Amino acid sequence: MMGVHKFNLQKVTVCCWAVVFLVLSSTEIISASKEKCDTCKNIVKNFKEGLEKTKKSNFGGGNTRWEEKSLGAWAHSETRLVEIWDNYLCNSESKDCHFMLEKYEEDVEEFWFNVHSKNENADMHEWLCIDKIKVCCPSNTYGPKCKDCTGGKDRPCQGNGECDGEGTRSGSGKCKCNDGYHGDICDECTDGYFEESKNDTHTQCTQCDKSCKSTCWEDGPKGCDECKNGWVMSEDDGCQDINECEDDVPCDENQYCTNTVGSYHCATCHRSCLGCHGYGNNKCEECKNGYRKENDICNDINECEEDTTLCSGDKQTCNNVDGSYECQCDDNLLYDIDSKTCIPKPKAPPKSSKSKDNKDKKKGNTEKDKPGFIMILGMILVFYICGSIVQWNLIIVLGLSTVFAVFLYWFGMQYEMQ
Repeated sequence: MMGVHKFNLQKVTVCCWAVVFLVLSSTEIISASKEKCDTCKNIVKNFKEGLEKTKKSNFGGGNTRWEEKSLGAWAHSETRLVEIWDNYLCNSESKDCHFMLEKYEEDVEEFWFNVHSKNENADMHEWLCIDKIKVCCPSNTYGPKCKDCTGGKDRPCQGNGECDGEGTRSGSGKCKCNDGYHGDICDECTDGYFEESKNDTHTQCTQCDKSCKSTCWEDGPKGCDECKNGWVMSEDDGCQDINECEDDVPCDENQYCTNTVGSYHCATCHRSCLGCHGYGNNKCEECKNGYRKENDICNDINECEEDTTLCSGDKQTCNNVDGSYECQCDDNLLYDIDSKTCIPKPKAPPKSSKSKDNKDKKKGNTEKDKPGFIMILGMILVFYICGSIVQWNLIIVLGLSTVFAVFLYWFGMQYEMQ
């Protein structure tokens, strides 16, 4: 019976690994297919650039008739192809490009001598990438057989999304819809958008007004089915902003309220204010101690000028600060608030021995950590030995390992108690 279970377990394990392998392999194949198409597109783009840059090569000026005759021979020459090949087709770092050119060298030469020489307007992307080496597909098609994208080749996804794998030999052809659209061909509007217009080939979804909670049926605040928090429904005007600052001010003491669209903002009053209706020393309800209101502005009081008795002790100087004053001492002395006198600075305390104690503790902790490490090594060793003896019978191995783990735990506890 155990043999049957073991065999079934092995089959399940093999199946799981097979599924993982297939998923990873398919992902790599899709990625590689797209990269090959991109590489071929870059070769075509660089080919066109090389054609432009080598149009006249070293010819220029002088006899026009001779120049036209010489350029005619140069235009489709092997020398020109070599110059384009060496200087333009691949960047020096692009290994994929060099590999593709090496593999399809004869095809590129065939295009140059047999196709381009007869028709300079021939589409190299179509001839090479699509038809010859088959790493790309025509626009709005996808996959190994270049099937039409979902919604049709002429207008996939109704123009409201992107076709997965479009133009490559990979992908599913399904639509990845733009914001505001959903459905197999992106012909339906999501919540937060309304259907402005629709026919057999076109769907136009427009975003709802910012005051709408979720859905709407037309543009503007009147089109909302329900208003967001911070707005209230008006029968005539639709969703209108609530001014939270008008009635019951939601801000803390010594803060002022500013209404915003759909909400409000609380900010701290100016440092000179005791209550305010905006920011600034000219928006104060009252002035804090140390300030005086003059022409509706809370200005700092210079206490040192108005009261000459302040900081009048030996070696003391009065220094005005915003909203108050400070007594400063000369000769590197400290001002004592209780006695209102200048006193010497206290001596620095001796260095603490805590750092040494911390080092000893860390050392002790390291020593205590050793049993845990020994237990782990012991468990691994026992598991291996038991498995070898009983030919990896899972139940017996787990049973013996559990017994030994309990013993190691008891041993570790006895060690810590020492």
